[in-house]
Amino acid sequence: MPITTRVTTNGIAINADLYAPVAATTSSGLVILAYGTDGMSEPWGTQIRGYAEGLSQLGFISMIPDYFACTGTAVGQNVFQEMATQRDTWQHALADAVTYAEVNLGVDAGRVGLLGFSLGGHLCLRLRAAAKVLVEFFAPELDGLGSSTGLTSHAQIHHGQADELVPFHPNADDIGQTLKNEGIAVDVFSYPGATHGFIGVDPNNANARMGSLHRTLSCFGTYL
Repeated sequence: MPITTRVTTNGIAINADLYAPVAATTSSGLVILAYGTDGMSEPWGTQIRGYAEGLSQLGFISMIPDYFACTGTAVGQNVFQEMATQRDTWQHALADAVTYAEVNLGVDAGRVGLLGFSLGGHLCLRLRAAAKVLVEFFAPELDGLGSSTGLTSHAQIHHGQADELVPFHPNADDIGQTLKNEGIAVDVFSYPGATHGFIGVDPNNANARMGSLHRTLSCFGTYL
């Protein structure tokens, strides 16, 4: 079960769900998980918490910062209206969560991972200089990812081919190429028939959820 900790960002203390590693280590790795426009509302919350629990089983500290809280943003359509003006502040909140873990939790700065979903994936991509391993799900490219000369060595992209909200082409293609141009080893996984969020009981989305979970945990377990 997670505990709630407080991370100060932009002069405001926000909540973050913190999952301790099941097996204590002398130098813990960290994975920051970033939700999308619907926050931790269902069914997203259950899925994201499942990833955090899986990462803790692998020996990582995992943290889910409530980054919308630093701007008082409500989940849903309001996010799209505020995205242009608040994106940098949200990104900074995720960066402050990394700093908090390094200072207070004994996290090795060379063992930081980022796991983002939709908008959260976009923010993690823009913050990639801070991460050794990055995994993003159905993230939009928007107006670009900025530049990075960070330590990222491995990345995964998970995207449904039937995603109408954030189409696979050009988003996943362009993001993958940007990362490859930076010398990052990138695996792009496309899921036939899977929609945005991999939501639904149909076989295409169910297979996407199961396959991407296994690949994500394996990626962090192998490279972080």
